[in-house]
Amino acid sequence: MKDSNKKSDKSSSDSISPVKSTIPEMPKDKRTKAYKEWVKQYGDHKLPSEGVEVSSKSNKKETKNNKSKKNSLSDKVDLFQQQINSEDWFNKRKEIEELRSNINSIIKKDESDDGNKIKSLFFQTLKIYSNKKRKYFNDLNSNQKENLVKRQGLIEKIKDLIVVDENPNKLYSKFKLLKEEWHNTGQVPITDRNNIWETYRHHVGKFYDFLHLNRDLRELDFKHNYEEKLKIIERAEQLDKVDDIIKASRDLNDLHRLWKNELGPVSREFNDDLWSRFQAASQKIHLKRQNFQKEISSTQQENFEKKQNVINRMRELTSSLPKSHSEWQNKIKDFEKLKVEFQSIKNLQRNKNKKSWNDFRVATKEFNSEKNNFYKNQKKELKKSIDIKKSLIEEVKVIIESNKISENSKRIKEIQEEWKKAGYLPRKISNSLWDDFKPLLNKFYDILKSGAVNMDKNEQEIFDKKSKFIEKLKFSKKKFTINELKEEFMLSISNFNDLGELNLNSSNTLNNKMLRKISSIIDTLEIEKDDLLFDLELELSKSNSNEINKKIQTIKRKISDLEVESNQFQNNLEFFSSSSSENPLFKNVSTKINSIEKKIEFWRDKLRKIEKV
Repeated sequence: MKDSNKKSDKSSSDSISPVKSTIPEMPKDKRTKAYKEWVKQYGDHKLPSEGVEVSSKSNKKETKNNKSKKNSLSDKVDLFQQQINSEDWFNKRKEIEELRSNINSIIKKDESDDGNKIKSLFFQTLKIYSNKKRKYFNDLNSNQKENLVKRQGLIEKIKDLIVVDENPNKLYSKFKLLKEEWHNTGQVPITDRNNIWETYRHHVGKFYDFLHLNRDLRELDFKHNYEEKLKIIERAEQLDKVDDIIKASRDLNDLHRLWKNELGPVSREFNDDLWSRFQAASQKIHLKRQNFQKEISSTQQENFEKKQNVINRMRELTSSLPKSHSEWQNKIKDFEKLKVEFQSIKNLQRNKNKKSWNDFRVATKEFNSEKNNFYKNQKKELKKSIDIKKSLIEEVKVIIESNKISENSKRIKEIQEEWKKAGYLPRKISNSLWDDFKPLLNKFYDILKSGAVNMDKNEQEIFDKKSKFIEKLKFSKKKFTINELKEEFMLSISNFNDLGELNLNSSNTLNNKMLRKISSIIDTLEIEKDDLLFDLELELSKSNSNEINKKIQTIKRKISDLEVESNQFQNNLEFFSSSSSENPLFKNVSTKINSIEKKIEFWRDKLRKIEKV
């Protein structure tokens, strides 16, 4: 009953200001979680003194902001929009109202037509803000009224228990359920909070009186409350070990709320001891919080210096401006990293936070301005690069259409280098031009590779006929003798040559294709092909005296090299005596001489065949 008496005394002493008796003091620092928890639980209620203070501060800010330049109106409206559209707009109401007053004062003084769009945007945003506030407080008021009706209903149910003739144990169980439901019901309108609480406590007391203070049940409740309060005390004592003093303070506030609102009295003999122990644990946290508040100013100064350091690094990025797209992209990435670093540094004094934020916006604006200037100039460079690449495409087209392939192979390589050096283009444009350029290059090299270069219309027709002849050349898999096969191939070569003559380069290209086709056919017939291929190659080349002379010179050079090698081994044999014929080294040299002699005879036979041609 001691707790109950204390609560009654407190309520009567604060009857002049019922708000103070039910609502703890609002935290002053709006950046703390304690403040957000307070607003979440008690709404936007302010004591009269607070209202005066806010008004005073607001007037000071209004006077200061009236001195701002007109060009700050756009930034202020942007900030006004951001704060209203943020998720925690409700906790920023003070800043929003100050900013709103500031903007209104600027608009009243600005009679120019330049800022009409900005003014229109401001009033639209202001309308959104008014609607959001109206909806929030309507919902809050509606919810609190519903909670008031619920709590009034619970009081009526407790009153009904008093006149019920029922087993005390069952009656008490019902009472506990109603009591639990009471504590789980949310806040009621602030004007009714004190009355509804006092009414509830009055009827709870009457219920206990109705039970004739049944000692067993009351002692059971006292025991439960005692155990729960011990748990709260132990949790409060553990908070002294928590490093995060803000979190510890917030948790302590939760424990005090549990102690006051959700737990009933304990036996008189334990009441003072429990409360003293709880207060002692709380005092440790309060002292830590006070010391933290003293130290926080130095931490805030360090954070301010860190932010200013980040801003200086942002400005350094524009001290030496990039000259290419890739360099600008790297600068942009570095700048974005600095922005993230700047935004990650928090907990500053309000005035210094405002200064760092303004410096940050100026540095960002300077960087974006330089970036935009670069990309405006890039448009001119892009047009120049596009024109260069288009001219290169046209040049390759002219080379192909004029059929000047072989003499322009060097120029094509130069064109490819010029293409690479033409300058940066966006991927979409670059890919589009490349899709036009690449097929032309492929076509040029296909023509060069095929040998169909620098030909007139008649030569092109002969080239196409010979190419088709090679493609259609085939033999059945019936068995041939070497002579029969040679006659067949000779006939095919003769028919191939009769299709017409071409320039030397194209002729050599087609002859090589013909020879490769014949070689592949011989492979399928599984016969020895070296001598046969040589004879067929001679047949293909017999009309080309230059090619024949080239082959003769090549074979003579091979024979000469082999003869020199043979003479060297012959000289080596002179060092061996006649009795050395069984010497392994002597045998090895003799074997090599015999092998070389066979090769010499092989090539001499080839030479005789060529000379006959």
